[in-house]
Amino acid sequence: MAFGMHNPGFLRAGIWPVSPLVHPRIVRFMEQLPHEYKRGKALFRERIRRAGLAEWVAAPAEPENFLAVLEKGLRSYGLPVLDDMLKESILVDLGYVDGKALAQARRNADSAPAVPDLLCDAVALEVGLRSLM
Repeated sequence: MAFGMHNPGFLRAGIWPVSPLVHPRIVRFMEQLPHEYKRGKALFRERIRRAGLAEWVAAPAEPENFLAVLEKGLRSYGLPVLDDMLKESILVDLGYVDGKALAQARRNADSAPAVPDLLCDAVALEVGLRSLM
């Protein structure tokens, strides 16, 4: 998402990445809150409680993450893109990524319990660069 926010391809398509949380009124409101409301997202958690949701929703024991989704996406969609990268890659051609190391990492990814995050970064950057062409 961070790469996409700066990607001219998105801008050419008319997609302007603007977060509602950067609106000046929201920023001023958050700056004026007492620290105890900001610490640990206390204000947001209290709103969730008042909406009637369970405590495990308002204050989960473990932080939420999307590792399972990322892993599924990398295995289903990212690794095929990586296979294309092994044939022809902007990053490899320009010398930013070692092609032999990338090929080894691809082979290792099949048997690894989790696809390394670094491969996700390389695939995302490659796809972004390709979108500029």
